[in-house]
Formats: sequence, structure tokens, C-alpha cells
Amino acid sequence: MGGNPKWLCGKSAVVAMLLASALAAPSAAKEPAADLILRGGAIYTADKADSIVEALAIRDGRIVYVGSDAGVDAFAGKGTKVVDVKGRMVMPGLIDSHMHPIFGGELLRQCNLNYAPLTEQQFLDQIQACLDAEPDAPADKLLTVGGWYRQYMQPAGTAVDRTTLDRLRTQRPILVLNRDGHSKLVNTRALDLAGITDATPNPPGGSITRDAKGQATGFLEDAASELVTPRGATREENAAVLNLEAALKMLSEAGVTSFLDAAETPDGIAAYEAVRAAGGLTARAHVAVLTDASGDKTPAELVAAAVALRDRYDHPQISPTPDLRVHTAKLFMDGVIQAPAQTAGLVDPYWVADAHGQWGPGTHRGPVYIEPEKLTETVVGLVKAGIDPHIHAIGDRAVKVALDALTAGRQAVAAGQDIRPAIAHAGLVDPVDYVRFATLKIAPVMSYQWSIPGPNSVTGAKAYLGPDRFERMQPFDKLAAAGVPVVYGSDWPVDRMNYWLALKAGITRAGSKTIPAEFAGRLNHAPGLSRIAALRSITINGAASLHQDKDTGSIEVGKLADIIVLQNNFLKVPEEDLDDNKVLLTLSGGKVVYDAGVMEP
Repeated sequence: MGGNPKWLCGKSAVVAMLLASALAAPSAAKEPAADLILRGGAIYTADKADSIVEALAIRDGRIVYVGSDAGVDAFAGKGTKVVDVKGRMVMPGLIDSHMHPIFGGELLRQCNLNYAPLTEQQFLDQIQACLDAEPDAPADKLLTVGGWYRQYMQPAGTAVDRTTLDRLRTQRPILVLNRDGHSKLVNTRALDLAGITDATPNPPGGSITRDAKGQATGFLEDAASELVTPRGATREENAAVLNLEAALKMLSEAGVTSFLDAAETPDGIAAYEAVRAAGGLTARAHVAVLTDASGDKTPAELVAAAVALRDRYDHPQISPTPDLRVHTAKLFMDGVIQAPAQTAGLVDPYWVADAHGQWGPGTHRGPVYIEPEKLTETVVGLVKAGIDPHIHAIGDRAVKVALDALTAGRQAVAAGQDIRPAIAHAGLVDPVDYVRFATLKIAPVMSYQWSIPGPNSVTGAKAYLGPDRFERMQPFDKLAAAGVPVVYGSDWPVDRMNYWLALKAGITRAGSKTIPAEFAGRLNHAPGLSRIAALRSITINGAASLHQDKDTGSIEVGKLADIIVLQNNFLKVPEEDLDDNKVLLTLSGGKVVYDAGVMEP
């Protein structure tokens, strides 16, 4: 093989030079400048290793670097905003997988009793103040009052009814919503405008409470309240839009970057679309279509209605700009456990006291609002249409029936379909059903604050559930121990929007340091979650339940920059101080939607 030795030597030199240049290129290349760098922090990533790092960089709404302060320097450029968070905790934005923002916004803008313990006179005085604040309101304009804690009326055992509200100085109809969201009290004017009499039959999925004489007391359970709100109420123009805007502002301040509105009407979904079209969404909105399977509509009709709303309003693309998703249908299996409603469906009857004050099993098991066969047919239809069922089930019998239907739903999933069902609340679960959540890949969406001792539990359920079931109340930790990824949902405004108190309850099963002495300590002997498990339930687990885990829920390169900065390090503060925290900065897709001075100290 011939050749010119001088040429070969020259060729080798050129090759060597090119090789050296290629090897040097990566270290010499400058990363494109980031838009924002957060450094000097304790950044909890919620990745698979639950890593904690110092710095991150964001470009075009996505995370481009996660690591050390030294390493992030490569992403600093002339136009980069560099923020030293001064050791504060940084974490993924909160994902609330069950709430009711439009109604919450309405209460922010209207009358709210703030879940306080009230005497009968205080109850009336606060409602009267709301009436007096609108002296020119039309006589048929419904006053909705939220945040009532019926079981916390003072002194204990105080009972009110429609005649109590009738003492208020007004001609207006009034509806007072108990904190559980299922029991409502109305005055006689509201009953009259709605055409409700003592003889009005109970609607499917609800009941009109009557006294021993058969007279309507003013209490309406579940679907019965719908008899009031559509009639006799002069509605504010664009009220749903205004309510949603008020809620979004509060969500940004609380650090929520994604959420599921757990039950919304077509009008409510249209309000979301109006806000989205105007560029007003500051968090990623997922909306569940309210699907009333307790009535006369067939499963096919229910599925068709959900599909029509999905096809009209769902925006499946994902980008830094928050959008609207409609891929979920909400069904109600039962009501609530607490007395006097006791509308949660139980496997075994509620306990009652005999003439000697001794408690034991009675005969009432509570309702199940949807016949099992109809629920199964509806769930299968939704799944085949690519819609996630989200089922309210609080009692262990309601949970069991829901799991049975979802078993059929899982069997109906076609190859390539990604269906992510959920059961909301699951306040009481038969122990044999814990593992079914894991096997069926059903997300239990739990509200940890319900494990704080209070009138609903310590002075109520402890007696009428009996000791065994009381120990099993709010089994989120038992589900987690069975290998189930637990998801958090606040149910706001059924409860206050206080994520740090709720997470503390998930860990300690206890309340704040200021809780009344009668409710101090733990709810029962269940162990609670670890701090990491609690945080994952409101970040990456929530993202997975909403089909967002590839893009949100953790701080990893390539994911959207939905990020918050906290005042205190949730992973390090003493247990008693877990609820003493607040969000200082909220980024949604890299955009600042709330800042308490972090960006401009």
C-alpha cells in the first residue's frame, strides 16, 4: 500500500487537531442563557430519589438545570434574573386534586361563617350582617352563606332549623351550607320560592328532612338542595367568571399550580373557558363534569353528555401557559358519615344508643345513591370514551360498590388507553379493600384535615361508628402502607384552604397548637404519613392522577417550571410547627403569579 509519507504525516496532524477540537467542544460550549435562576436554596425535587439540591434554572417556562450552585452558573447570561432564595425551601407547585373553586370564589365574595363555633345568636348576627351589607338587594335574590360548622354550634347540641332563619330581618331566601357540603339549611322563604312543601317527594340522590309531624325542617340533604338554587334567585351577570377569578387569586397565593374542580356544571365549565380564552388562568385547570347518575338519565345519556362537554372544552395540549382540561366525570355514591345526616353508605349499620345510653348496632346503613348495575354501566361507558371516573364515596359500602364498578371499568380499558380513575374521600374503607386500590390503580383522593379531632369525629363518630370503625376512619396511611399512591384534595371550600395544616394532619392526625383542649391529641391510633409521603401526595402523585406527571409534579430537567418558595422548611421544622408556613413565591410555567418579595427583596 503506497502513499506520500509527508502527506500522511500532515493528514494525521489534521485528524489530531480535529479530534482535539471535538473533545474540547462540550466544555467550551456555553449553555443558552436561562430566563431565571433560583440558587442558594433547599430544593425538594419530588423526583424518584426525593433529591434535595441547591439551584435550578428556567428557560422558556421549563426547567433546564437542577443541581448545585456551582453548576447553575453555566446558565447565567446577560438577561438572566438570578435570585438567591437564602436557604429557603423550594418545591414543586401544589396540586390540589379535589376542590370546588367557583363555589369557593363565591364564598370569598359573599357571606362566610368561617367554620367558627357559634351560638345561635352569633349565627343569626353574622348572617344578618351579610343581609344588611346589601340593603338594596332584590327580595328574591338568594343569599348563600358558607363556612357553617353545624356540629360545632354552641353550647354542644344546639339545634337550629328554618324557623331560626325566619327570625332574620329580611324577605330574601337564604341558604346556609354546612361545612361538609352535603347538608344545607334554608329559610321558609326559600322553600316557598322553590315550591317545596311538606308533601314534596324526596328527589333521587337527596332528601328533604322532616320532623316528627312530617313538616319540612328546612334541612336539605345532597340533591334536594338543587330544588332551591335554580328558582327564585336573581343571579349576578358573569358571576361564575368573577367567582373563578377570585378563587384563582387565592390559589396563586396558596401555591397551587394545578387543580381539579371536582364537580362542575356546563355553565361552570363555560366560565373556565371564558377565563382561559382571556388568558386569565394562573393554574392548570382540570374540570370534572358533574354526572348525576342517581336520576332518570340512562348511562348512555350520561356518557354522551360528558363526552360532548369534553369534546367542546378540553385542551389536551400542554405548554407553559396554563390551560383547561375536561377529561373527568364526577359521580356521587353517597353523602357524609357525620350525624345527624348519616348519608354515607356503610357495610354495617350505624350504632345507636339504647334507653340506658349504651351504644350498639342499629338498623340504618345509609344510602347508596346509584344502583350498582347502573354505576357499572356508566363507568364502563366513560372508560370506553376515554373519560376518567372520579367517584365520591365516603362510607365503606359506597367505596366497595365503587371499586366493583371500577373493576369492570379496568376490564373495559382498550389497549393503549390511559384511564386514571379516582375515589374521593374514602373516609371509611373495608380493610379487605385497601389492596384493591393498588391492584386496580385507583387514586384515593384524601382530605387529611378530616383526621383532625373535632365535633364531627370525637364527639360524634366515636359513638355512632363504634370503636373498630372509629380506629379505621380516614385510612390514608393504611392505603399508603398497602402500596397505594395517595393523592391529596382539599375539598375547599368545604374546609379552609390551609394546605400546611392539612399536611400536618396527614402526618400527625392532629390539629394546630391552638385547637381547643377537648380536641387535642390524635384522632385515633393510626400512624399517619411521613413528611415525604405527604409532600408527594400533593405534588407528583397529584400530577399522575391528572395525567400531568410527565410535565409537572417534580422539579426535573424538561418539566414545566411550576414551582413555589416557602417561608419555612417543611422537612426540617419541629412537628408541632408544620402548619406554621406560607408561600412566598409561585411560578406557573416559569411566570410569576404571586410574589411576597422573593423576586424583588
